[in-house]
Amino acid sequence: MMDEKKMDFLRDTNLALARMRAKFDERDEQVIYEKGIAKGKTIGKEKGILEGKLEGQKMLVKLVLRQRMALNEREEKQIDELDEEKLLDLIQSLDAIHTPEDFQRQIHDKANQKVQMKQTVLNR
Repeated sequence: MMDEKKMDFLRDTNLALARMRAKFDERDEQVIYEKGIAKGKTIGKEKGILEGKLEGQKMLVKLVLRQRMALNEREEKQIDELDEEKLLDLIQSLDAIHTPEDFQRQIHDKANQKVQMKQTVLNR
């Protein structure tokens, strides 16, 4: 009987911890989002609204990726060099990026897509 109570207690504790982790993860994402928006507004005032929005999105992508992996200087530069279209494509595939290899694969795919599109247009 005592072992059953211990198991129930451990199961309840485990569920409570999982709920707390989920809440903290939610809050972390909200804080990252708010920081990205604030940074974008600041840059927007300095450089212009559209450019500021793009810079804010880049900052947000970097913050999200830094939570999942360590970004090196080269990877940050790759993000900085993305145009609006490629950045939006990368944002849509953020869920698939958890390692530097995933990041490089996504960047490589985005670059190849543009080259393939140019080839298709030229061949017509």
